[in-house]
Amino acid sequence: MSLDYQIFPSGLLGTNSALVWCTRTREGVLIDPAGEPEEILDIALGYGVAIRGIALTHAHFDHAAAVPELKEITSADLYVHPLDLPLWEGMEGQCRHFGMPVFRLPDPDFMLEEGGVIEVGKEKLSVMHFPGHSPGSCGFLACDANLLFCGDVAFAHGVGRTDLWGGSEASLRTSLARLRTLPDTIEVIPGHGEFFRPSHAGRSGGTLQDV
Repeated sequence: MSLDYQIFPSGLLGTNSALVWCTRTREGVLIDPAGEPEEILDIALGYGVAIRGIALTHAHFDHAAAVPELKEITSADLYVHPLDLPLWEGMEGQCRHFGMPVFRLPDPDFMLEEGGVIEVGKEKLSVMHFPGHSPGSCGFLACDANLLFCGDVAFAHGVGRTDLWGGSEASLRTSLARLRTLPDTIEVIPGHGEFFRPSHAGRSGGTLQDV
């Protein structure tokens, strides 16, 4: 396997951000860089990784605050699902709604889609569409590493909320059912909190836990 990664908390809400890279080319992708862009750049520098892409599991403010500065410095390609474009374009309104520092996202470069891939040097992340928390919520699966970045679809002790813009309980139920069919050899990295195995997704506490 020539894929390596580092998970680290960032942003005001302690989002699980990630740097994933190809050990052969030292090219990497950032997932959900939520804050502290200078610290994120230091992490990449420490591992000798060139940031080529920035991918959002979904376009909520607490997963994207470092994007503008990182895009400007690295010129990395930006990835988001098209169903989350209204959230992407309305980022200033999201920030004001929650009383957070306001920022505006640059235009995305590529649209994520079910079954698509994000190239990480000579490696790839497979895109899985998990709507419910937001219309365009996605997971990024690294098959060889047995790793799934699932955003806020599910957590170790609950599931993503559906009362924000475009959230849907029905869609989330379907996404959770799909997530739980994945092999338990996969470690799931949620947008916040502890890691877990697919069969445990949202089973303890939260809502919709009996899906």
